[in-house]
Amino acid sequence: MSKISYIKSLCLGAIMLFAGISANAQQIETSVFINATLPVAQFNNPVNLEPFGSFVIMDRSQIGKGAAAGLGATARFGLWFDVGVGELQPYAEVGLLWNNSGSKIRKLYDNNADSLKNYPTAPQYLNVPIMLGLKYRYNLTPDLRPFAELAIGYDLLFITKNGYPSQTYRYKATGELTWMAGIGTYLGEHVSVNLFYMGLGNHYIEYSKRSAEAPEESFTERPSSRLGAMGLRVGFHF
Repeated sequence: MSKISYIKSLCLGAIMLFAGISANAQQIETSVFINATLPVAQFNNPVNLEPFGSFVIMDRSQIGKGAAAGLGATARFGLWFDVGVGELQPYAEVGLLWNNSGSKIRKLYDNNADSLKNYPTAPQYLNVPIMLGLKYRYNLTPDLRPFAELAIGYDLLFITKNGYPSQTYRYKATGELTWMAGIGTYLGEHVSVNLFYMGLGNHYIEYSKRSAEAPEESFTERPSSRLGAMGLRVGFHF
């Protein structure tokens, strides 16, 4: 299934899901989350750098590794309804997770200035997960309502260009199936905190080189990089 078809299927699923339960909904909730993430899986592995001419570039099999702890934000729309022993909320959300290259990688890039004292820039990683999920909440007390949630969706990965001003490397990654699981609690009516793990999929990555001296060079081999992130999320609900 193509990337566009997969996203359309998620959107159609969300419309059908919410249309089917809206008549029984107890409360419509719109949420905004602030995320702090800790990369795991290949994001957190050691990075091997290999020389590429006069420039030290990340070996393609290592792209996606060595990122530093990042930040993110998520927007969500959900519908609550009573299930007798708690509340259930189907929801749809879209997120943005940002991770910089790790400090060791940035230091290696900073140590490789060219003859004009231009320093190469290290890549950064942006993930855009589009998710459909289900959350169960139990009203323990009016101010303490623990919950658990599970979601599946599609992750779009973007890697920023890196290199010198006169010679840059650009990346193109496939979108992949993703999933998320989390536990947390509401603190009153409008604030929640939770821990979550997100499996961001096994992305395939292509890259091309552009320089002032030579035409663009494309490299057709497609290394894969399985990415994941653990995180702490603070939510604000309306």
